[in-house]
Amino acid sequence: MPFSFKRARQQEPAAFPRSILDAVKSFYAVERREPPLKPPKPDRRASAHARAHHVSYPAARQPIRRPHRITQLPNEVLAHIFVLGAEEDVMFPVTVSHVCRAWRYTALHTPRLWRRINLDGNLAMWSSRIRRAKACTLDVQLCPRSSMSHLAFYNHVQLCMHLVAPQVHRWRSLEVRFTGYAPFLWNAALSACCGHSPSIEALALRELTLVYPENDDTKEFALFNGFAPRLRRATLQGIRLAWLPPLFQNLTYLDYTHHGFTRGAQAASEVLYMLQVSAALEELRLAFPWKGDTASRYALSASFSRAVHLPRLRKLALYIDGPDVPPALTYTLPHLSLPVLRSLYLMAPHAPRHMSATDAFPGLRTLLKSFPRLPALGHLHVAYAWLDERFLAALLAMLPYPGTPRLTLTLEGPQASHAFLCSALRHVGRRLRALALVRCDKLTAEAVLDVLNRLSGVYLQSISGAVAGVSALFIRECQELDWRSLQWLAAVGVALRVWEGGREVDMRYARARKKARFVRC
Repeated sequence: MPFSFKRARQQEPAAFPRSILDAVKSFYAVERREPPLKPPKPDRRASAHARAHHVSYPAARQPIRRPHRITQLPNEVLAHIFVLGAEEDVMFPVTVSHVCRAWRYTALHTPRLWRRINLDGNLAMWSSRIRRAKACTLDVQLCPRSSMSHLAFYNHVQLCMHLVAPQVHRWRSLEVRFTGYAPFLWNAALSACCGHSPSIEALALRELTLVYPENDDTKEFALFNGFAPRLRRATLQGIRLAWLPPLFQNLTYLDYTHHGFTRGAQAASEVLYMLQVSAALEELRLAFPWKGDTASRYALSASFSRAVHLPRLRKLALYIDGPDVPPALTYTLPHLSLPVLRSLYLMAPHAPRHMSATDAFPGLRTLLKSFPRLPALGHLHVAYAWLDERFLAALLAMLPYPGTPRLTLTLEGPQASHAFLCSALRHVGRRLRALALVRCDKLTAEAVLDVLNRLSGVYLQSISGAVAGVSALFIRECQELDWRSLQWLAAVGVALRVWEGGREVDMRYARARKKARFVRC
């Protein structure tokens, strides 16, 4: 017994410091355990009600947070979506970069997202976007407002172009549009692009848009040291440019409105030289401003002696914004050779200046003598003041007839009435493949059926198995025309398509009414 008591007293001091050490560790521990939450007290009334009616409540579960499916997209797909959105909204990159950390990382590491530079008053923001685009090409756009004085407007334009001028070798597109007036605006916008230095050559430029309708500066500008090898599209209005072959010889699309500083035969000679340089054009829109001059029979041969051959031109649009046909257009057309032209658009505004909405141009008969041969024409669009029944009948008679109908004729404007169609299409024969009517408010379903009967040579609604003279009928925004009464034309081989309110009507759910009757002139 004495031995065991002595041994127990020797072990007692060793346990005391160990307990103190554990207490200190638990007190100064980094992660402390929170006291367990006490379960809520059960509601006696609810439990009694549940026992009485044998109701069992499921155990409460916390909702499971699942990641959104958009977070599972690869970064390459997400970046492509951002780039498509930036084409519609210039501030879209800023919007998506403020959504979350992942989207901001993707946006900041996508240089193509920041390539669009729309110059305005916030030049610091556009400077940072140029840095974020890194080595990517830039789409520069300058469309300033004119709500300032002439000097302030000039200085603002010059300051904006000074920001992007050092990056001219990175420009993929340049768009400059002026809506107001201030003197020498083209000098402020294009002075940094003119000169004889290789540093201003636009090596990556693909599209050029320069529009200033109120320009009165007759200066001729030679851009980009005369060298832009990738330039394919150009839209020009109100500016006089030096048409250098290394700059414009590769154009495939040209929308050109003459500057108006020259007129008549001299303007036609300028345009013909431009077309001779840009012989690779595939689409051309040409317009001359109205200057009030009249055509001369002697100026036609003296203006330009050579023919301009456009072997690739497939689409030609002639636009007239005035009370009559400009003489420069009359001088230009006879010198054109268009062997593969497929579409011809004769366009005019809805209500030309100094004319009523239903009048036609007085000089159309003179212009008809200047039209070149169109051996491959397949689509003819005639709008508003071009709608003259004698002019249209003579133009259709000039077209070759290869044996199979291939011409689609589109008539746009209130001038296209029943009497107009009967007179203009009397000699068309079997050339028409399709007839399109756009905003022809004076036409009715009975009148359209009468025209189809005349083109076919038979009464389509009375003879079974009759074949119509046209294979398709297109109706767009014709208020007085009840197209539902023409749905039976599908039985005689006429495909009917209708547009209302800018959308195509689904013919499967359209209810038909009575058939249109035959109406005589």
